[in-house]
Amino acid sequence: MSDLTEILREEYEKGIAEIMDPHALMEMIEAVMSHPAPKTLKEQGAKTRERALRLPNIMATEITVGQKPSSEDRQQFQLWMSNIGMSGDASSSAVNQKLTALTDFFDNPKENLQGTTIPETLSYLMFLNQFVYMLKEFNASVAGFLWEPFLAALFGGKSRQVPTSEGDIADIRIDEPGGDRNRPISLKILNEVGLVKGSFVDLVKHFAHGGTEMRYVIVVKHQTKKEKAVSAVTFYEFNIAADNFFEWIGNVAYTQTVISKDKAFKVSRDLKEKWLKKVSGTSARIEIEHALPGATAKGPTGKVSTKFVPLAYLNKEEGAYIINPEVAEAVNLRLGDGTPVREGVFDENTNYIAAVAEFKAGGAGGRTMQKGYEAIPGSETKDTVRLWGGKDELAAWSDLATRLQDAGQPPAVFFKAVLGIDPGVPWPGQAALGARRGAGAEAGGTQFHISPAHYKGLGGKLGTLRITTQAVEKFFAEAAATLNEELVTMFNKLADLNDNIGRFFLANCGQEQVVEKCTDKDAANRTEAGQNAINDSKELEAAVVKSVSGMQENT
Repeated sequence: MSDLTEILREEYEKGIAEIMDPHALMEMIEAVMSHPAPKTLKEQGAKTRERALRLPNIMATEITVGQKPSSEDRQQFQLWMSNIGMSGDASSSAVNQKLTALTDFFDNPKENLQGTTIPETLSYLMFLNQFVYMLKEFNASVAGFLWEPFLAALFGGKSRQVPTSEGDIADIRIDEPGGDRNRPISLKILNEVGLVKGSFVDLVKHFAHGGTEMRYVIVVKHQTKKEKAVSAVTFYEFNIAADNFFEWIGNVAYTQTVISKDKAFKVSRDLKEKWLKKVSGTSARIEIEHALPGATAKGPTGKVSTKFVPLAYLNKEEGAYIINPEVAEAVNLRLGDGTPVREGVFDENTNYIAAVAEFKAGGAGGRTMQKGYEAIPGSETKDTVRLWGGKDELAAWSDLATRLQDAGQPPAVFFKAVLGIDPGVPWPGQAALGARRGAGAEAGGTQFHISPAHYKGLGGKLGTLRITTQAVEKFFAEAAATLNEELVTMFNKLADLNDNIGRFFLANCGQEQVVEKCTDKDAANRTEAGQNAINDSKELEAAVVKSVSGMQENT
């Protein structure tokens, strides 16, 4: 009988047109198993091997998937991802709707899996499989680069990753389903304190050359305290356009604000509410939870918090609660008909209305205060000085933009003036022009910086995806439980077959050109791998026949 080399050569010489079926593969393994056994490779193991369902790796590569929408690799990737839906507000961006659908689905997987078809389940499984692989197996820069073709391919059509050779500041350009084409998007993967940064000159040039917007999609990684492992990601989105440019780039300082909500209440009835309480003792009073400034510093560090403040004090001599005017003003205390109340006796049985801090319910009975984010007029940041020359210059540039718009000029005219390349426009001066043109210390000229507080405060949160090992394994187990047994067997046996074929054929001893001899243990391991491959092949074939024929009967 021929040795391994001869058998492989024979199979190769049959021609690439012949497709090997499971029977041919089993025959090949059985033939080779009669020869001296070389050393097998030891299995190192990986987290994906511990999942209830093992899927193939379908990578979104830079060239054939990201930049070539018509390639076969791209079509295969899109096929796997094609059943991920869109959800949320139909007027939102396509990215918003796509990522909202994903985070909503994984937020309550057990319930959502009950209503999905097999193709939908497989698409969500593959997304999680590859997304977790990107985030956990690569460093931040590589993960960020892989994220570009991955997200572009999610939208299908002619959506693509933009090659750096094009000189486009967008990372990807997408075709929105049923909407606009070629929409530019910049992608960032950051830690919780990471800044969104970019070249000021390049962004201005984008608008000077006729660009209408630049949408930013931010993936913020959350890490466990002890192991520093990525435990979850939160998606954010914001859009920079000509009409909001000054809100984002070199803007004035911003601070957190209180989001209030009117609450109708009666003390005798509503003390069970978390924002209202009655205190007894030496200073008996009725208290209401109110949001007060937690920091006096201007800018993104300004924060708000809540504390209970006395709405009314008990006057023991009169036996009545007397309204605290200062707090009544702060919470805009009113009677049920809207009449303002600022003094006098507070009646526990009267219907009142007060504006108190709005909270959103959380898990385990918790709640999160809802905060706003507003500009501080007349202030400035480091970027205000670095990019525009200071707050006064920023105001002058903003005024110029308004005057040009009122005169019917397209936005590109203003942005050309910012670059100093349109002498026909009277522009406010050259305080920061040298830096804008590229004389700054950083590559590409002075860079803009957008803090987490800023993009979280002014941007939109799309959702959070938990990717701990436990959460991912649980999802795969719950998904496998909703699929038919043959389908799960088919994918798992396909993965096992691939492993065992590798263990069997990728041997490096026991052949004539290899001096090292195989031990009895090596021979046993190789024999075991070969037999396992044969068994995998048989089980795979049976599962494919049963699963596919069963689905055909139901169509």
